[in-house]
Amino acid sequence: MGDRVPSFFMLVPGPWREPTDVTRALAERGIAAKVTEASPIASGEIRVDLVEDGKLAEALSWGRFGPLPDVLLARVAACTRAALVECGYRLDEAPGKVAALGRTLRDGGGVALRMEASGAASSWEPWLEQLESNDPFRIYASAVLIVQDDDGLVFTCGMHQFDLPDAQITMVEPQYAIEWLDAFCVFQLQEQAALASGHTFCPHPGVPRRSFVRWPDHRHHPDDGRHNPFGVWRFLGPDEAGLEARALLPTIVPSLAALLMSTESKAGRPLTRAEVESLVSRSPAIALEPRAVRELERSRGYADIEPELAWDQWQIVRRSLA
Repeated sequence: MGDRVPSFFMLVPGPWREPTDVTRALAERGIAAKVTEASPIASGEIRVDLVEDGKLAEALSWGRFGPLPDVLLARVAACTRAALVECGYRLDEAPGKVAALGRTLRDGGGVALRMEASGAASSWEPWLEQLESNDPFRIYASAVLIVQDDDGLVFTCGMHQFDLPDAQITMVEPQYAIEWLDAFCVFQLQEQAALASGHTFCPHPGVPRRSFVRWPDHRHHPDDGRHNPFGVWRFLGPDEAGLEARALLPTIVPSLAALLMSTESKAGRPLTRAEVESLVSRSPAIALEPRAVRELERSRGYADIEPELAWDQWQIVRRSLA
């Protein structure tokens, strides 16, 4: 496996003029941090950079439970700099440690915060209470947004802070869709369930189960902090046909996405559908249990495309890389 270290970012507007102002404030409370550098972050490490932005109030205007108060946004608008803090671990691995970091940033002059993987902004107190609750739902809600697009599709944003895929669903009642996604994402987080395309889920007994299929994140460019490299579970409608659930998953190593990328680069042109399907059929695969596949994904930092849906999913991946 690889040496990848998971991490997440927080944006904290405040009075700081240099990154070292932030690292010193953290050191006074016994929290070791270093100024951001080019090398990859180490496990458990905290790094700090400083961002200059005249539109911080706009960037921190919305949170999980709606718009932030005008009084708070006025304080944010008075700031021209924000600390960009990277933590070298998954958010669910040490929520208490993250809360202690947040308290120190607040006491050092931090006005509010935004979780960069989702864009979810918050005032300090509710966010700190969520992280210190030891409640999986509240920890999840501290970092993940739920969004409805113009077509009525409801989706989550920010689950990669837990090294997990996001999810999306279409329902007549948006509130029911939100409840469904909340239940599913907390199930992923709390149970650390090893899921795969073709599996089914329902939020509680008596509700018909729905099948889901993993797709690449088509909404966010890989350079966007909201991009989820572990993809998105797409819940199918009651009458839609999906992939068959398997006890063992055929897993191409190196990843099919990497093979397609390399092959297309050598060809100097987009691959045809026939070429993509031929490469899939010729690539050797290992049969792995879903849990082993999940660990492989976490080791390399992204989910592969589904071999049975290779052509359509490759179009999403290659567009995002263009």
